[in-house]
Amino acid sequence: MKLRKIHIDDYKLFNNFDMDLTDNGKSQNLIVIAGINGSGKTTLLKEVIYQTLLNKSIQKGNSIEIETNDKKDHIVVINSQSLQLSTQEQVNEENELFSQLDRIYYYEAGLPEDKQHVKNVIVKYIDSLIYEKDKKSSEAYKLAQEVLDSVFIGFDMQIEFKGVDRNKEVLFKNAKSETIKIEELSNGEKELITKAFAIYLSEITDSIILIDEPESSLHPIWQFRITQLYQKIADKYNNQIILSTHSPHIVSAVQKEQIRLLIKENNHLSVISNFNRSYGVKVDQILLEIFRTNGLRIPEVENKLIQLREMVSSNQYDTDKCNALKQELENTIGFDDIDLALIRLEIAKRKKHEKNQ
Repeated sequence: MKLRKIHIDDYKLFNNFDMDLTDNGKSQNLIVIAGINGSGKTTLLKEVIYQTLLNKSIQKGNSIEIETNDKKDHIVVINSQSLQLSTQEQVNEENELFSQLDRIYYYEAGLPEDKQHVKNVIVKYIDSLIYEKDKKSSEAYKLAQEVLDSVFIGFDMQIEFKGVDRNKEVLFKNAKSETIKIEELSNGEKELITKAFAIYLSEITDSIILIDEPESSLHPIWQFRITQLYQKIADKYNNQIILSTHSPHIVSAVQKEQIRLLIKENNHLSVISNFNRSYGVKVDQILLEIFRTNGLRIPEVENKLIQLREMVSSNQYDTDKCNALKQELENTIGFDDIDLALIRLEIAKRKKHEKNQ
């Protein structure tokens, strides 16, 4: 099952809102919904998509178009009218559709307080190796470590899977070979284990998986790599994974057609989906070109750089005020800062031109 299009008539910040998640009409396995805080990402994932499909209830005027798994290229539009019809008449085809709507999972931002779910998933995986595939405990633990290594290849994880004790407690070893529980992992490690690793071991198939801010607690290098992992899970198990994020590192790690940017203007939300580039682009360019930030620095410094450039462009570069501002910025952000170097170069060019006249 894959989500294709969303229409929201009027709900909170969303008014006459449309989002197309396809690429040239084709459903995608991985989508990144980007936007700053307060742009409606969580509301869209949790309240509109997740609760609609899970509760099989949709607000009047809204609609969700999905591609189902029962027939090839079978596309169904869910709206309040179709839900009422199926409830009253119990149409067989729509009953089959409703059974598929349960294949929806939502992972909220941040670390879950209850780690029992991931413990159950890991224990179930180990038990299946021991009791169904007749592996010794030591063999099962070794296989679990091999899966951990293959899933998080390139992450340079500093933990190893140790095993499961008699109380069904999942144990790891840290870089000092100390035995630790899931609760004792670093926040970044817990983010990866409780979500990505648990999803991979669960072997969820033909489903929609919604993950809010997967960058939580992750180092920027891990943020770059987490999208590759979720793409692998989506492709391997025919899932559609939809991530919401405000991380430029995550946006830089996916193709441009996979990005949907939510922007808020005059209390109205709209979607931008046509970008020139994204994959492999520098983070500062992602911030400027896709997130449309006004600058890359703290506003106070950015404004002073703008002021300095304006002085230079109006040939005030020899004034006390200009020299004082330039000195202040050199003390603050460093003499070798690239923007200050370019400003000094511009001053030198203007002085040379003035001398030659």
